[in-house]
Amino acid sequence: MSEKETNQTTEEKPKKGKKEKKGKKEKKEKKEKAPQVKICPNCEAEIPKKAKVCPNCEAKQKGGNKLLLILVPIIVLLAATSVSIAVFSFPVALPFLSSVSDTMLGQAMGLSAKQEEAVLAVLSECGFQEVSEIRTVKAGSKRTSYAVSDEATERFMDVEDAIVVQMLNETKTVESITFLEHDIYTNGRVVSKVTDYYLGPEQRDEYLSATLSAVRGRLTFPETAVFPSKSNWSYTLEEETVTVQSTVTAKDGTGKETTQAFRAQFTGDELTSLEFNEVGNAE
Repeated sequence: MSEKETNQTTEEKPKKGKKEKKGKKEKKEKKEKAPQVKICPNCEAEIPKKAKVCPNCEAKQKGGNKLLLILVPIIVLLAATSVSIAVFSFPVALPFLSSVSDTMLGQAMGLSAKQEEAVLAVLSECGFQEVSEIRTVKAGSKRTSYAVSDEATERFMDVEDAIVVQMLNETKTVESITFLEHDIYTNGRVVSKVTDYYLGPEQRDEYLSATLSAVRGRLTFPETAVFPSKSNWSYTLEEETVTVQSTVTAKDGTGKETTQAFRAQFTGDELTSLEFNEVGNAE
């Protein structure tokens, strides 16, 4: 490179530095000259940008402490939780602390997806199929009791709140399950299945057929017998004893139609007793 070119390059460098310095200075001056005011939304007067109250009309300005705006809702929710636990003996579910499953079971028991999965596993192990109804029986500070039924059992349960599931509120886990006086689940294990205490459709049909034959055999005019629909028959399973109850309308020895209630008991497949009770005269 020639001496002339070297001198030119040397001379250009300081010029470039001056331009950069000048540009920074201009930006700083523009920033300092930027208006530090705002317009009051009430009287439309120019007021200091950081003013919280308009010096002209004394109207409060929008904005304020953002941290306070965030903390206020949280404080309110925490206060509601404390009051709920102290007064009503059950907690309020905080939306930012829990995520309740949107299923029927999750909503009824306040379960997360993971908690619901664990509860369903216990119910399945106890003989439940698909849960069809859940109702709170008793809500306490430590545990809550629910009446639960599924599509299979609800058709065969003749007693309200026959199956009760007791949940621990803190852990949302199953503490116990009972069917009337029978333990289904306790101390973390299955004692007996709920299906041990009701008859399925095939079993009911077998007992219905056996009962029809037995009742007709006791009537004077069995060909006149009229029985109600299946929905008006009741079945009870107690250990090895099955009790079947319904009514029959038929003519007696005088030719008069009467309606009688009957109660048949079976031990296993064997009929052990059949009792009649007149309930009224057919018109």
